Amino acid sequence: MDSHPAAYSPTGYGLHDGEAVVQTPQTVTTLQGERIESIIELLATMDGETAAGDLVDRIPDAKAEYIELLYENTLAYDGRAIPPKLEATESRRLLESVLPSIPPARHHEVPDRLAALSVAVFGDRDPISPVISRLRAAGVSVTDGPREPDVILLSEQLERSGSWSTANELWAESESTLVRTRLTERGWRLGPVLTPDAPACLNCLYERVDANKAGGQLFTETLGGDPPYARAYVDTVTELLFGTLLKQVPRYLDEQFVVYDHYEQERRTPRVFALPHCEVCNV
Repeated sequence: MDSHPAAYSPTGYGLHDGEAVVQTPQTVTTLQGERIESIIELLATMDGETAAGDLVDRIPDAKAEYIELLYENTLAYDGRAIPPKLEATESRRLLESVLPSIPPARHHEVPDRLAALSVAVFGDRDPISPVISRLRAAGVSVTDGPREPDVILLSEQLERSGSWSTANELWAESESTLVRTRLTERGWRLGPVLTPDAPACLNCLYERVDANKAGGQLFTETLGGDPPYARAYVDTVTELLFGTLLKQVPRYLDEQFVVYDHYEQERRTPRVFALPHCEVCNV
């Protein structure tokens, strides 16, 4: 319990007939057994500043083992995991969603880890300008430069960006991870996420698209106003980048990408296949 000096819990809960239903940004968990009231009171008083040991001392019938149980079930985390400039913003929940994948004993390292990382942005900045602001608030360095970053972000709007090949070549020559996102006329495309050892690249993807005659349409207009799905897109990209920076790339983006249609409420996950003898990644 000494490893949890600033316990915090982003939960909502309900208590009925000896059971507690606890909801976090990631999951819903049912708690059963004795002393449920004490556990719920612990959750309610976790403010990200008070040490776990002090919370146990304040609450009747609470035990140190309850704190460990909450951490093991990802219902609480070390409040020091959130960088100071994100603490008072809604964006903190987008980093909170990554924390269950990180050992609780290392939560306090997250701000320093983020401050040591960098993202190079290529393509259309306008759709992701809030994403850039959130990354900088978390301490991440955001650049345009060709130096080797930790993550390369290719932002597209409607159609492939003219800078895709530059981003792809930088990825091929470095140990960076490449993330592609695209805001479309009906929703968005998320991914692929190409780690340094990925078996394919963007050239593989686009060569196959062109070969299937699905990549010839060019848009001369841009998305006007604020599409109803723009905020969800920004939140999704922010969460993905936090996860990628902290080496927690979602499994659903493993060698595939997500196509989301806001109006039909549909998701597709096309696979990304290597192009034999690709001139960029040499598969």
